[in-house]
Amino acid sequence: MAAIDYSVGFTISEVEEILAVQKAELKKTLSAYANDGSSYTKRRIDEIHEIIAACQCALRKLAPDRYPAVRRVGLSGVYGVMEK
Repeated sequence: MAAIDYSVGFTISEVEEILAVQKAELKKTLSAYANDGSSYTKRRIDEIHEIIAACQCALRKLAPDRYPAVRRVGLSGVYGVMEK
């Protein structure tokens, strides 16, 4: 399933509504997965996570003041002397 860009053609309230529906569906599906553990239910959970992530991305684009981007800090480097 290709990720949908909810920032195009949707309002903030519509994206929030989609997000609320998907969160409720996720709770229901997680309980079903806990009971039977089928691969179909696992695929369904993955699809829901994908839609939730697309909604979160769209909300950050549409209302950056209400939904700021997550700040991540990374550090990489070599400390000390590497001998040949």
